[in-house]
Amino acid sequence: MLVDEQVAMTVHILAHHQKQRIINANFERSAETISRHFRKVINAIIRIQDELLKNLSQYLITLQMRDGNGALDGTHIKVRVPVEDKPKYRMRKNEIATNVLGVCSQEMQFIYVLPGWEGSADDGRVLRDVISRRNGLVVPRGSYYLVDAGYTNGEGFLAPFRGQRYHLNDWSEGHQPSTPEEFFNMKHSSARNIIERMYGDIKMDTLTQDIRGRGKNKRKWKYDEDAKLIEALLDMANLGTYKAENGFKPGYLNYVKEKMQVSLPNSRLKAKPHIESRIKTIKKDFTLVYDMLNSPNTSGFGWDPIKKCITTEKPVWDAYLQSHPSHSSWQNKSFPFYEDLLIIFGKDRATGTNAEGPADMMEEIQREQVNNNANNDVEEHSLEEIDASMQSPRNEGLHNQKKKKISRSEDNMTVMMDGIKDAASVIGNEIAKAGEVFSKAIGVDAEILEKRQRIDSEIKKIHHLTTREIIKAVCHIARDHELTDVFFSMTDKGKEEMVESILRGDI
Repeated sequence: MLVDEQVAMTVHILAHHQKQRIINANFERSAETISRHFRKVINAIIRIQDELLKNLSQYLITLQMRDGNGALDGTHIKVRVPVEDKPKYRMRKNEIATNVLGVCSQEMQFIYVLPGWEGSADDGRVLRDVISRRNGLVVPRGSYYLVDAGYTNGEGFLAPFRGQRYHLNDWSEGHQPSTPEEFFNMKHSSARNIIERMYGDIKMDTLTQDIRGRGKNKRKWKYDEDAKLIEALLDMANLGTYKAENGFKPGYLNYVKEKMQVSLPNSRLKAKPHIESRIKTIKKDFTLVYDMLNSPNTSGFGWDPIKKCITTEKPVWDAYLQSHPSHSSWQNKSFPFYEDLLIIFGKDRATGTNAEGPADMMEEIQREQVNNNANNDVEEHSLEEIDASMQSPRNEGLHNQKKKKISRSEDNMTVMMDGIKDAASVIGNEIAKAGEVFSKAIGVDAEILEKRQRIDSEIKKIHHLTTREIIKAVCHIARDHELTDVFFSMTDKGKEEMVESILRGDI
């Protein structure tokens, strides 16, 4: 393999934070070849570090002459380590990471970096290791580095006053220091902020290369790009292959990307983050407009199919802005793709129109009952006004019959409600019984699980067994619930004889 290709693969991994399988596909090399040459190039870079990295001693002399200061701090970077090493690398936020100490200049250039410490180590311990190493950090007399309150004040390291306001956010909105200590902390924080910015830039670049977050990949979309994106989404929705119950199935971004590469070959749009981020933004805007037009909590809004915008009266809009002040930009704002987005996202939008609680059901029943009574009263009243003198015993019989029907319907409603209550009571009792049985079953499973977890420790008490024999005995006992119970009911001598019988094949 040519040196150029080896360097290209290595730079591609480092600069773009790519996984090995991506390099495998791009360079058409095996995983073993990529790994071997990556290590070879990294070792070569380390050998010529004097040519590539800034000379620390010369920089410190320059610092001393200019009466300037550098800054020092540690940061955690997520890593993958073997399972047995994870406890050492697990930091207080429960993430697996390495603690990296870095020193930077006022020109925002790293002048010393020590990676490799486990994430569980505190910053002070890492710093003590740095200054005690043979090729570690050397601070000439008279020079110092700015550190945060996590480190202690000492020769060559200047920390802020503890228990005083420190961070730059504390001095926002016109707040001024009221004591000499606060004034010192404000100047200290302002000067030490360079190391925070350095780490921030690195992590932002990593997020960008990871295609997750703001940064270099952010771009402004044009109208024709939006139109082609909506067209691709429509084709995908009509195809139905990538449609899921709540959004789209995995792989839909690659489908949309291929469609847009055909319609916009020079756009250089990526599935992540460009297309994914734009779809999220468009869906967010669609949700806002859809809720204005269809939400049960909003009324008075309409849609202008010609201007492609929301229409409403000024009092309605002013009342809406009181509870949604951030939506002021949507007044008379054109949203040309709303009808198409209804096809793409409309069916997935929850409206809550079918939600109805018990109290709502009772109100609906009572409302229907009142309406039925009102209709009957109107009918009877109109019949009486036609000709009161034309009433006959037959008409009176009909009138009484209607009253009996209403009374009978009310009685039926009462009987129905009583029946529902009785059925609910029976169902509740059955659920309670089933819950008791289920709880007992869970208790038995939990007891068996607890015994299984103790089998290994019990068998390890038998000292003359090899690791292979321990594994064989544990697997054999844990496979049978009854055998597990028998094992724990025996004495230590009985357990030992039982394990020996299992290893001989007698059990």
